[in-house]
Amino acid sequence: MYLLNLNRKGDIFKDDDGVTGIPEFLTLIKKEKFGPTALKWVALVYDYESPYRHYSENERIKAVSKDLYDTYNWKGAKDATLKAACSKYNELQFDPLDEQLIAFNNKINQFTALIDNMHLDEENAEMLQKLMIGVEKILKTRQALLDAIDRRGERKKIVGNKGLSFLERRKEIKEM
Repeated sequence: MYLLNLNRKGDIFKDDDGVTGIPEFLTLIKKEKFGPTALKWVALVYDYESPYRHYSENERIKAVSKDLYDTYNWKGAKDATLKAACSKYNELQFDPLDEQLIAFNNKINQFTALIDNMHLDEENAEMLQKLMIGVEKILKTRQALLDAIDRRGERKKIVGNKGLSFLERRKEIKEM
């Protein structure tokens, strides 16, 4: 993921400066009944590179809550400290190209649902055809956006993204 690193066990990498250097993250980790798992929840729900990124936001919240807390309706999701950490996470990882892609994907999903639920008859065939032409234009624009993201290349961290040293990898393996 972009802002936080997870070790092989799926825990937040303990020596990651991004965790303790951000007051909202540190407050969340130190809060009783939240800890590092709550910050992992934030990352899995909101990170652009999360394995859950293809779900809608509501579905991501439910899926991550189920996987981390064994309930679809985790009560901590409504906590003000968690919401502050979510806002900060989104602020720090903001990228206009990725945000546009998310918006396009949401609209394409809405168009797909509309088309899927529309009954085809002689009266609305022309409207459905116009709708499908509009979707085709949106898909072309989305592809141009994907091409721009590819040209931009992989988002890089400013420093320290060389990976783990030999000793750090050994330590991580021993922790497992």
